[in-house]
Amino acid sequence: MEETLLDQLKDDLQELFDNDVDYSGLIVKTAYEGDESVSYPYIVIEELDNRDVQRFYDGEEHVIDLDYQITVLAEQTAERDAMTNVRMIMDKIKNYMRGERYHALRRIGSSPDAALPGDSNIRIGYMRYEGRINIDEKIIYRRS
Repeated sequence: MEETLLDQLKDDLQELFDNDVDYSGLIVKTAYEGDESVSYPYIVIEELDNRDVQRFYDGEEHVIDLDYQITVLAEQTAERDAMTNVRMIMDKIKNYMRGERYHALRRIGSSPDAALPGDSNIRIGYMRYEGRINIDEKIIYRRS
């Protein structure tokens, strides 16, 4: 099976945090993976939208618009409160997404944060990105 951009993004973020001093135990998963035992902090990546761009459609899909939501969940540690952990992780993701590999994905909206329903000790932050992908050439374009 061919690797999707969602799989690639998941693997890249996992590698980013595997090499991070503060968050080396962090788990990155997609929203479509089964739930294993949960430990904090962790990141969930979800593909919110995946639709063909009619302007480039010739009977086959060549270019698609994609939207991703990255959800960061964290709890308090001995060093930092839960919200600080969420913000630090989100800053690391934001800086990484501005790099060479994903800079064409545009960040949309603000970064709302809230307590996890049912557990006010866990904080959640959300980031959304959008882009246009040429699936034949594996190129990410910024949507206009």
